[in-house]
Amino acid sequence: MNRQVFTAACRAALLCLLFTALAFAQGDRGTITGTVSDQQGAVMPNANVTARHRDTGAVHSTIVTETGNYTLPSLPAGVYDVSVEVPGFKRMTQQGVTVAVAQTARIDVVMQIGATTESVQVTADAPLLRTESAEQSHNITGERINQLPVNFGVTAGGYVRSPFAFINIMPGANTSGQNNIRVNGFTNNIQMRFEGQESSNSNSAQRVDELQPSVEAVQEFTLQTSNFSAEYGQVGGGLFNFTAKSGTNAFHGSAYEYFSNEALNAGIPFSNNGNGELVRPRSRKHDFGGSFGGPVVLPKIYDGHNRTFFFANIEFYRDKKIAGGNFQTVPTDAYRSGDFSAALTGRQAGVDPLGRPIMENSIYDPNTTRTVTGTDGRSYVVRDPFP
Repeated sequence: MNRQVFTAACRAALLCLLFTALAFAQGDRGTITGTVSDQQGAVMPNANVTARHRDTGAVHSTIVTETGNYTLPSLPAGVYDVSVEVPGFKRMTQQGVTVAVAQTARIDVVMQIGATTESVQVTADAPLLRTESAEQSHNITGERINQLPVNFGVTAGGYVRSPFAFINIMPGANTSGQNNIRVNGFTNNIQMRFEGQESSNSNSAQRVDELQPSVEAVQEFTLQTSNFSAEYGQVGGGLFNFTAKSGTNAFHGSAYEYFSNEALNAGIPFSNNGNGELVRPRSRKHDFGGSFGGPVVLPKIYDGHNRTFFFANIEFYRDKKIAGGNFQTVPTDAYRSGDFSAALTGRQAGVDPLGRPIMENSIYDPNTTRTVTGTDGRSYVVRDPFP
């Protein structure tokens, strides 16, 4: 094979790999859509629409259709600045448009007559009223997860920090014991997706704690509860759609340590540990780790700003507790040889119909069962104790 043929084959293989990657589902992405018109309400086809990601500098562009509509699909979650350019009109820019996981933001733009060198900037997010679909969903960002308390320090059980701890603040959903999630009345009839990849536990729907991503690595997640797209089928309850953090044009990282100790916990009411203090069950947990991300930069070789990024997170969980257990008894050597005299306490529990004392813990011989006349003249069934 000559060099030209080999090069062509390599290019073809690379293109196939690229198209295959692009064909993967991107269920963790969001969308911006809207209409472009002039001040009289006439639509403006062929306008250039550009959305720029604030943190990464990534640019996504499209052209307005003949009906005046545009759509920018498969956008990574984050904050964008949306710009629209039309010859003979001022450049319109709407800043701070938040794109959430699996949700659509509608940005309608009204162009103003003027030179293209002029610009109009609007600082506002997308409207809260969503008219693009009837889907019911709720979005929680990683920042909010870190701001609110989690069930890490729970004495009875307690777990590594988990984004699933926030299910209880969502309408129509609740969780108990970390592994029992109810959405729309369905118990554990849910589906998990991380970065668009199916990650549900096919062996046991209850083992949610085996699926949870690290809180520090979550950019945000959306709980879709009803009327969601057909691509999110096969679930009667809710769909948890997670997206991970990404590197940005600025290096950023974190180091964290969350811990629980019984010395900081409230004691059990009305209890006493023998020293005049309330009983505080032992609880010593540690959840610690760190994260780091940014642009890929190789000095004098490659500058990844606005192009190539990395992000990594590592987390450890330690739960120090006293080993549980209970007491068990086994037969003594005397019991094994048939001598049960050690079981006798010497206390008399009463008398039998023949007037004989009934000693506590006596063992009676079933082979001596017989009918006798008691001291009161009535018939009784009695047995004799083993010696």
